[in-house]
Amino acid sequence: MTIFTAILGVAFAAFCVWLTLRIVNRREKWAKRTGVVLIVILFGYPLSYGPLIWLDNQHLVPEWTAPILFRLYSPIHFLYLNGPEPIRSVLQWYCRIFGA
Repeated sequence: MTIFTAILGVAFAAFCVWLTLRIVNRREKWAKRTGVVLIVILFGYPLSYGPLIWLDNQHLVPEWTAPILFRLYSPIHFLYLNGPEPIRSVLQWYCRIFGA
């Protein structure tokens, strides 16, 4: 883990705490919407890896977009190959559903 990754993680955690306090204490609509978008992105990003694998296996991903898409998913692909055993096994199971 690099120092940049650690700083980014701490900044993200601080943002989440700040946003939670805005939602709970002030009940602002924009904070609630931001929280929903954040949750959708955090769950949607890893869950969309399997369908991408399926689309690539079916040759439905244009060749010029494949390097861009797989660059976007390189953190998940790294965990798929080199991550801790529980995470790696869950990712391999999930990708097997989509025929990887």
